[in-house]
Amino acid sequence: MKKIYLIDWNSFIYRMFFALPEFATKDWTIVNALFGMAKFFASSLVKENPDYIVFIKDAHWENFRHKLYSEYKATRDRMPDNLRSQISLIEEMIKKMWIDMVEIPGYEADDVIWTLAEKFDWNPDFEVDILTWDKDLYSLVSNNIKIYDTMKKKKFWPIETKEKFLVEPKLIIDYLSIVWDKADNIPGIDWFWPAKAVDLINYIWTVERIYDVVSEVVSWKTLEEILPDLDEVSIKKLQTCFKWKTFEKLVSSREDAFLSKKLATIELNVELDNFEIENYVFKPDSILNQDIIEFFEKYEFNSLIWENWINKLQLWRDLGLKVHIINNDENLDKLLESIKREAKIVLDTETTWLDIIKAELVWVSIYLDDKRIYYINRFHKWDRVSDVKLKSFLKSILELDILIVWHNIKYDLEIIESFLSNKNTSKVEDIFWQISLAI
Repeated sequence: MKKIYLIDWNSFIYRMFFALPEFATKDWTIVNALFGMAKFFASSLVKENPDYIVFIKDAHWENFRHKLYSEYKATRDRMPDNLRSQISLIEEMIKKMWIDMVEIPGYEADDVIWTLAEKFDWNPDFEVDILTWDKDLYSLVSNNIKIYDTMKKKKFWPIETKEKFLVEPKLIIDYLSIVWDKADNIPGIDWFWPAKAVDLINYIWTVERIYDVVSEVVSWKTLEEILPDLDEVSIKKLQTCFKWKTFEKLVSSREDAFLSKKLATIELNVELDNFEIENYVFKPDSILNQDIIEFFEKYEFNSLIWENWINKLQLWRDLGLKVHIINNDENLDKLLESIKREAKIVLDTETTWLDIIKAELVWVSIYLDDKRIYYINRFHKWDRVSDVKLKSFLKSILELDILIVWHNIKYDLEIIESFLSNKNTSKVEDIFWQISLAI
């Protein structure tokens, strides 16, 4: 799958500005946000090496939401002067890196991001990472689209998104329509905080359905009659929203709730004339070109300039390495036979979490030499090996009289032990014991 990074410009530069303490060059030019962006490109982005990268900006001046609600974003603080002074420098740097930006008049970055993400959702050839900290974009999360928090190095799939908001991704817009959004000055429903919003959505569903229920309660129907599928505990939780002053607020906030949903709903039909993803191919070898080296020197980003880096840059495709995908049991057996003839191998695991308890084994990498690098797929959606065969494979390797080089030995062994489900783990336990003795 080819990976697309959609970067929310406004959200990203604010996060960079507030993530780093303010500092300046010798001539007192404030550059903390500029440095944060430069480091992201020259370090993180080059290492992650997405196939495509698109920077999306908010259009200047008003958009259709201001026509719906004149107070939209009226309470948002003015951009800090020390960030405003860095905007033109950040744009200059990005242009020198040969990265294009998208800005559509009349629309916010969220609308453009949503339109682009929907364009590639469910396309098996692409995986979309949205780099943002805006809550409304979490409603886009699907099996093919995720939110990427680059600061925490965490990616939000549907499960992680529900853990964060306590509602399904597709209902986050309804959640934001109920809870007042201070950042965008979206009114929401008076008196309704996150806990009540979660109850309304999880037990009733959308804003429209919530007000259908409100209308029936007004006509003297009980919640038990309206929602016969809910159990007694759920009904009791909901009743706190349908009593006395709280219910009066719910009734009187109907117009605000529907207005809030219109404001929070992202426009899906932004006209993107002649947009071709191939025009946004990410080229890591262009990041540290001569213009950028001079730019970094000018603003004293010396730590980002490696000695003769531009001449020594090696990309994956230039290393002469050959990676073989092991995606069936037959090839896994063949790999084991090859390993038995080796004196040394390098082994690494990739997982869904750093937390051992939550982590699932995604793949195992085996390195024999530059022409024999193996990627054993357990978790990705394409063809994969069976768990039974993989367990047998790992147990066999641990029992071989060979040297195994590990990237993170303690973590990897714990992951393998967990994967083996406390069965046939004597070799793992023996290795832990030997390590403790050696220490």
